[in-house]
Amino acid sequence: MVHAVVLAGGASRRLGQPKALVPLLGGTVLSVAVERLTAFGLETVVVAHPSLAADAQGLPCRTVINPRPDDGRTGSLHLGLLELGPEVTEVLVCPVDRPGWDASVLRCVLNTPGESVVPSYEGRAGHPLLVRGEALVRIKALAGDAPLRDALQSRILVDVNAPFLHLNLDRPDDLASISALETWLAGGENP
Repeated sequence: MVHAVVLAGGASRRLGQPKALVPLLGGTVLSVAVERLTAFGLETVVVAHPSLAADAQGLPCRTVINPRPDDGRTGSLHLGLLELGPEVTEVLVCPVDRPGWDASVLRCVLNTPGESVVPSYEGRAGHPLLVRGEALVRIKALAGDAPLRDALQSRILVDVNAPFLHLNLDRPDDLASISALETWLAGGENP
C-alpha cells in the first residue's frame, strides 16, 4: 500500500504567510492536498509547522507537529515516516508548496515502476515524488538537514500533462498563479 506524507513543516519566511494556508478551491493548499490524497485512497500524514497545529487538526489524516522546522524537508519527512511506521515500503512525498498536480499525475506516478518516480512536464521534474524500496531506506538514513536528492541515486521521470507542475509557492508573486491553477484543477480530472 502506498502512503503519503504532506510536508507542511517549514516556516514560510520568503512567502510571508503560511504556505499551507494559501486559499485554494474553497479550502487551503493543505486541506485540498489532503482531500485529494485521501480521496485517492492514500493513507496520509501531514507534518505541520507548530503554528499550523490548530489548522491541521480537522483534516482527515494523521498530523505530526515538526518541532524543528529549520531542519528542512528531510527532517519533516523523517517525522512523517516515523508516524507511518517501519512497515511502510512506498511513500508519496508531497510538499505543500507544490500544489500543481491532479489525479492524472498521481495515477501516472503510482503506476510507474522504480525506486524514485517523479512527474515531469516539458522536460522539468516536479512533485509529488514517489519513493520505494532502497530509496526509502536511504532517505531514512539521511541526516535531518540533508537534501533528499542525496538519497535518490536515480529517478524515473514520467511525462504528465500538468501545466502547473512547477508552481512553487515560495514568494509573494507566486500567489498570482493560484487563480489559473484553480481553473485548471476545476476543469481537469480530480478526485
